[in-house]
Amino acid sequence: MSRRKAKQGVQEDMAAGSVTLESIAAQLSTLSTQNTKNFQELSTSVSGLRDDINSLRLEITEVKQSVEDAHKEIDLIKTEVIPAEVCALQKQVNDLTSKLLAAEMYSKKQNLLFWGIPHEATEDVEKKVREFMAVKLHVGDAETIPFVNVHRLPRMKGNPIIVKFVSQLHRDAVLRAAYKLPPHSGMAASTRGSSEDESRVPVRFRRRQEEGSETEV
Repeated sequence: MSRRKAKQGVQEDMAAGSVTLESIAAQLSTLSTQNTKNFQELSTSVSGLRDDINSLRLEITEVKQSVEDAHKEIDLIKTEVIPAEVCALQKQVNDLTSKLLAAEMYSKKQNLLFWGIPHEATEDVEKKVREFMAVKLHVGDAETIPFVNVHRLPRMKGNPIIVKFVSQLHRDAVLRAAYKLPPHSGMAASTRGSSEDESRVPVRFRRRQEEGSETEV
C-alpha cells in the first residue's frame, strides 16, 4: 500500500510539473510573437523616419539652390540692371534739365522791362503799362495785347515794371516802338536789366543793374 501511494504521488508531481512547463512554453511563445510584432512596428517607424529625413534633405537642397539663385539674381541686378536704370534716369534728368533751360530761355524772351513809369503807393501796374504803350510808344492795340503777368521790381534801381507777354511777336512789336523814344527821355523798354541791353536803359538807372536779379515773371 505504501509503495502504491508513493508511486501515485510521483505521478501527480510529474503531472503538476508537466502543466507548469507547458504554461512557460506558452508564455514564451506569446512573448516571442509580441516581440516580433514590436520589432516589425519599430522597423516600420524607422523606415518612415528615414523617408522623412531624406525628404528633409531634399528640401534643404532645394532651399540652398533657391538661395544661390537669389544671390545670382541680386548680383545681376547690382551689376547690370541698376546701372542701366541709373543711366536711363540720368539721361531723363539731363533731357528734362535741357528742356527746362530751353523753356526758361524762351520764357525770358517774352519779357520786357519798362523804365521811367512813376511809382505810386497804390497803383494798377498793368493799366500804367498799357497807358505807357498807347501814349508814349503809340502802340495801336495796347489795350488788347495779352499779358501773362505784370509787376514792379522794387529791389532793382529805378523800380522798373516787368511784363511777360503771351506772344513774343507782341513783345517784339512793343520793343521796336520803344526804340523810337528819345535817348534822354528817361523812359525806355529793354529786354533785360543787364549790360547786354544797357544802352536801352535810361542813364540814371544803369548803375547797379547787375545787382537786379528780379528779371523773371
